[in-house]
Amino acid sequence: MLKARHALVLGVVALVGSGCWEQNAPDWFAQMKEQPAVQALENVPPLMPPAGTIPLGGLEPRIDHPAPAFMAMGLPNPIPADDASIARGEYVYGIYCSVCHGADGMADLDKLPVAKKLAEYNAQPVPLAATAGYPDGYIFTKIRYGKPTMPGYPQIPPEDRWHVVNYLRKLMKKGN
Repeated sequence: MLKARHALVLGVVALVGSGCWEQNAPDWFAQMKEQPAVQALENVPPLMPPAGTIPLGGLEPRIDHPAPAFMAMGLPNPIPADDASIARGEYVYGIYCSVCHGADGMADLDKLPVAKKLAEYNAQPVPLAATAGYPDGYIFTKIRYGKPTMPGYPQIPPEDRWHVVNYLRKLMKKGN
């Protein structure tokens, strides 16, 4: 009886084990590992992120040093100060700058709650009247890297920063 049990177990093991052998006969179906594989989106170029979004790797790091602005003193403005540029600069200024500096660029604390709150922490926005004396490259770089009490705005594309510079030139002429 014991021998019959051993023979039965051995037979079952042999039967179960025989179902997992490699089937290499040409008249049988090919193995999965030998079939062509198609990867998802194999020949499709990657999608570009939507405009105005922050890339997965983040933005350029902020440089907390005055050197970039001084190195850019002689950087010429490649965008002519025409009506389209000034209108675009006004639009971008309204989004990023007017919250602290005001629509007129004078940083009036009574009219700007954000500027008033910043002033409580000794970070009062500076009126932009002084920008008339700075070269275009200096203002362009200050927008990008910021100042000790002003954040940098690397998310503003370079072309839009030049439009803001053109708009500031017109705004400060109007204010004088």
